[in-house]
Amino acid sequence: MDPEEKDACSWELEMLQLNSLLDLLRLAAASNSITVLLEFESPSLRRRVIGTFANNYGATKPDIFSYVLWNGDEEGSFIVYKADETGEQYSFSNSISTTGGMTFPIVRLPEEPRWFAERSSHD
Repeated sequence: MDPEEKDACSWELEMLQLNSLLDLLRLAAASNSITVLLEFESPSLRRRVIGTFANNYGATKPDIFSYVLWNGDEEGSFIVYKADETGEQYSFSNSISTTGGMTFPIVRLPEEPRWFAERSSHD
């Protein structure tokens, strides 16, 4: 993104692409607030995006949107994340888990947010 385009984005936002959905879920699980996952199709990246605004641990700026590019075709209203002595696992679900995992609601956006498209257009 050239400097003029960056100046046009009035909201100070850092975007961090993570390596895996497990990385995103681990980050969400470490948050001390309620975490909602956003999902949308990104025409600019030609992929499905799943992300969240991560707790920035006391910093006031910039806001941080952490995300993954997801190729899977799993569907559900929630992602259930479990970590124990056997390892980490997740599953997409249409209900809240009562089996000890952390459940993160997924909010599907009808289109790619302008703030994401503007900041990811440099790829």
